[in-house]
Amino acid sequence: MRRALTAFVLAAAALAACSPPKYVSYTSIRRDWRCHVPWGWNVVTDEEGDHYLATDFLGAFDPDFFLGLPSLSVRWYSYSVPHRLRDGSLELYASADDFIRQTLSSVYGPSATMVQPVHDVTLSGGRAAKHFVVLAPAPVPGGSRWGTSRDAATGALVNLRQHAYVVLALSRGFYVLTYPATRDGYKTYERRFNELVNTFTPLSDGPSGQPLAAGR
Repeated sequence: MRRALTAFVLAAAALAACSPPKYVSYTSIRRDWRCHVPWGWNVVTDEEGDHYLATDFLGAFDPDFFLGLPSLSVRWYSYSVPHRLRDGSLELYASADDFIRQTLSSVYGPSATMVQPVHDVTLSGGRAAKHFVVLAPAPVPGGSRWGTSRDAATGALVNLRQHAYVVLALSRGFYVLTYPATRDGYKTYERRFNELVNTFTPLSDGPSGQPLAAGR
């Protein structure tokens, strides 16, 4: 069964403060991970059983982002279990590396440029993960205004996506931490994404998975 939770504002931790902090500690609704996220950003969670859980952190309006909406996200995918997308199609990944391959080929395609190629990183607690940043244009609907630019070759209006990924493989599945920015907006919230990544701690092997020991 799929369930979407209404957005709320991460403000409670600083109601009594004279000035708000930059970040607050957030624990997922399934208590399978925690990290630091930007204070005051809205949160929306979408889940489909125990095999898919997506949490999006949504910032305030910014004209440099597509549709004016900066965001960060954490997603969980169980291995080899299909997840139905909003358009009715299915996605399925046999491994974290399979997710990376499919994403680069199907989402971004041959026109993509690797700002940072896929490489190994070590997260807090010593966990190994994969990191990459990809730059690729995407067509936009007519009348789109925010976060768009002109393609240098064709002059067409596009969303020049600069998206950062960190992919963390566990036993039952994998987490994907994402910063879906544009080229013009990327630097604005890069530090916030880095804070999320650097503090990301899986607490169990995915939703309803076994609790994890530190670094395991």
